[in-house]
Amino acid sequence: MVDVIGHELEPLHAFAYVSTPTVPFSDRDLSDLLIAARHANAAHGVTGKLVVLETAAGVVRFAQYVEGPEAGLATVTERILDDPRHGAIEVRRQGPIPMRRFPGWDMALHPADAASFPREADATTA
Repeated sequence: MVDVIGHELEPLHAFAYVSTPTVPFSDRDLSDLLIAARHANAAHGVTGKLVVLETAAGVVRFAQYVEGPEAGLATVTERILDDPRHGAIEVRRQGPIPMRRFPGWDMALHPADAASFPREADATTA
C-alpha cells in the first residue's frame, strides 16, 4: 500500500529467480502468463520485471524479480513456486528491500537473446 504522498505503508520484500520452462511456451502462452501475472500482482500490490530468453524453439529461460508488501509477495511467490511450468528454479534473492526497483510496473516484460540473457538476468535478479 502507498499513502497519499507516495510512501510505502508496509515493509517491502523482494523475490528473484531464474527458471527453465517445463512445457513449450508459444507467444500466446507467454501473453496469457503475463495477463494472469499482471492481474495477480496488481491485486497484491506487487510490481516487477520478467526477462525472457526466447529462441526459435520458444521460451527457454525466465528471470524474474518481484517486489511488494510481505503478505502480497508471499502469495505471488507461492503461486510461482507451485506453477508446474517452472523447472530448475534458482532463487537469487529473497527478503526485505528498502524501496521498489520497479514502481508502477505490475509486470514489465523484457525479451533477451542468448548473448544478453545472462547479463539481463543478473541485473534483474540481483
